[in-house]
Amino acid sequence: MENPIHEAKKELIQWIKDMGELEDIAELLEIKNKKTAVDKVAESQAEYAVKDDFDERFARGMTGEELMKKVYTHIDLLPWKEK
Repeated sequence: MENPIHEAKKELIQWIKDMGELEDIAELLEIKNKKTAVDKVAESQAEYAVKDDFDERFARGMTGEELMKKVYTHIDLLPWKEK
């Protein structure tokens, strides 16, 4: 069975193909343009919903030397068993 959305789209496409009135086609184009404008605005707003402060966080991060000191300290604190 075919997807009902595809069936509806096919029906609408055929209906539009059979349309002869310029006013009706203009009305459909108006609906399409409104929908497209809403999608573009929503997309742009979502893009800036959360500030990306990666560079700031990266600058505050530890250096390679600090990382290696912490790694060596951690290794020294592990409970090693002698065999």
